[in-house]
Amino acid sequence: MRLKALGMAILMVFFAMEAGAESNVGAYSVETVEDHARVKSFRYQSYDERYLDAGDQANSELLSRQKTDMLLSQVPKGGAVVVELLGAEWRMANGTNWTFIIADRSGNLLFRSKGHNYIEPPPAFETTKTVVKTRHRVIVKHEERAVAPEKTAFGDRVFVVNDTIEIPVALPATFKVIVLDNINNKRCTWVLTKTGY
Repeated sequence: MRLKALGMAILMVFFAMEAGAESNVGAYSVETVEDHARVKSFRYQSYDERYLDAGDQANSELLSRQKTDMLLSQVPKGGAVVVELLGAEWRMANGTNWTFIIADRSGNLLFRSKGHNYIEPPPAFETTKTVVKTRHRVIVKHEERAVAPEKTAFGDRVFVVNDTIEIPVALPATFKVIVLDNINNKRCTWVLTKTGY
């Protein structure tokens, strides 16, 4: 009985170590150098991270070996940059207004791309309900009204676009990501350094 409990404890430690090791795969430290453009959030997904995600997707969908190999072969060699872009108008937030540059530590260009063109979504509507109780019955009134875009603390409208830029080239252990807002001529710059193995 004691040996069985010891064996279980060793297995639990092993699985914990494996889980910790997996979470460190493809990890990067991110240093913000410039923060002048209206980028609400920035995240880098490494090749290793996206490869593991694709493997998990293949397992969960019970794909054949051939389909799994095809899915894994489509993982971009440089991973992907995931951002939320802001604008006071839709065209300012839309990806076509933004340029994404990947450079090495010395500033040599590795990859350059415009953001994706998204169609402005139709206005969202919310339904409100008013309940009126009379002496004889209950009347329910439904009303629809347009939902405004997000607003800043100062009450300005803000449109938000989520964009993902896949990077087809392998990247060095340290590189720069520059996101340019072409309309306002502003930019954000991050330096990423690989910390995981």
